[in-house]
Amino acid sequence: MSRYLFISLLLFSCSGLWSQEITKNFLRGTISRPQGISVGVNLAGPINKIIDGDRTGFSLISRFNLTDIILFKAEAGYENVSFEKDSYHYNSNGSFIKLGLERDILPKKEEGSRDNILVGLHYGFALQEQGSDYFLIENGYWNDYSGRIGSNTLKSHWLELSVGPRAEVFKNFYMNWNLHLRLSIADSNTSLLEPYIVPGFGAGDKNFVLGFSYTIEYLIPWKK
Repeated sequence: MSRYLFISLLLFSCSGLWSQEITKNFLRGTISRPQGISVGVNLAGPINKIIDGDRTGFSLISRFNLTDIILFKAEAGYENVSFEKDSYHYNSNGSFIKLGLERDILPKKEEGSRDNILVGLHYGFALQEQGSDYFLIENGYWNDYSGRIGSNTLKSHWLELSVGPRAEVFKNFYMNWNLHLRLSIADSNTSLLEPYIVPGFGAGDKNFVLGFSYTIEYLIPWKK
C-alpha cells in the first residue's frame, strides 16, 4: 500500500510541476528554439541481442516539443525470448509502449545549440504471452516429473525515471543515451510462471530495474 501511495504522490507532484512550467513558458512566449517532431530507433534491442542471444527486440521512439524545455516522448516496440535448458524450455513474445514527459535541464547553451540533458518520467505497459514446452522436476526418491505449461497472457505496468544527454551531431540528426530506473507497479497472471523478461522493462523477477537506451533520431521541424 505504501508503495502505491508513494507512486501516486510522485506522479501528482511531477505532473503539477511540469504543467506549471508548460503554462508559464506558453504565457511568456519563450518557445524560441525550433520546434518539431523527431522519429528514431532505440538500439538497446539489437545491443541486448549481441549480449544475450536468447533475446530479440526492437523499438521506435518519437519526441515533440511542448515548450522549449518540455518534451513529450513515446516509445513502442517488441521483445521476444526463447531458450532451452536441460530442465526446461521457455518462450515469450510481447510488445510494450511507454509515454511520458521530459525536461531539458541543460543550464546554458551556445547560440543556436539544440543539445539537451533530459530528465523524464514515463509510464510503461507491456502485454506478452509466455509458456514452457517442457520442464523436468527431478526427485531423488520418487520418479522424476515432466510436463509443459501452456501459453498464458501477462500484463505489466511500471513507472520509469530517465536521465541522459541528447546531442545534435548533424543538422536535425540527434544521438541520445539514457539511464532508466524502472519501478514495477502492477502485474497480472504471473503466479503460474514468472516471466524471464518483461518487454520494455527488463528482468521479470525484480521490482526495480536499471536499464539503458541508445537512440538515433531525426527531427522534422515544424517551427523556426
